[in-house]
Amino acid sequence: MRKRFRTFWAGLVLAGAASIAPAGEGGFDETRTAIDGQAPPAASIDELSWLAGSWVGEGLGGRAREVYSPPMGGVITGHFVFQRGDAMGFSEILSIAPLGDSLVYRLKHFHPDLTGWEEKDEVIEFPLVAKEGDAFYFDGLTIRKDGEDGMVAAVRIDRGDAGVSEAVFRYRRENGRPPTVADR
Repeated sequence: MRKRFRTFWAGLVLAGAASIAPAGEGGFDETRTAIDGQAPPAASIDELSWLAGSWVGEGLGGRAREVYSPPMGGVITGHFVFQRGDAMGFSEILSIAPLGDSLVYRLKHFHPDLTGWEEKDEVIEFPLVAKEGDAFYFDGLTIRKDGEDGMVAAVRIDRGDAGVSEAVFRYRRENGRPPTVADR
């Protein structure tokens, strides 16, 4: 079973991610959502090969790390870890894969003890809705290159009656360079 992002992100708020900046009036700065009837843009997994490596940064009032593999078998896999204070908050296992002529970002969330947030056969999907250079706008989730060794990741979070917010993570490449073939 596949779910859209809105179902999960309400759970994120319940898990204690209270320091989320509200969206600015008139929309969000970093994320976009799908427009009914609009076809997804054509995209190749190789266009995201710059993601390969380890990224460290901050967002949601804590520290975060994202690690992405180089494309393998047409898919990028990775994981995300969030830490607030001295405690691990949650983690994600993720993949970016082809979906027709476009891409989809999929993930599952886990508590520190590795119990899942989603049901066993459930995955959160963010289909690609737009791309501009090194900025990839999935439905409610953005990944964009920020200079030579920077990345911005942003996600829309449905806070129920409190509305929808946007959480922005600003990362730097951990080792200052992407991995090369010699590193494998």
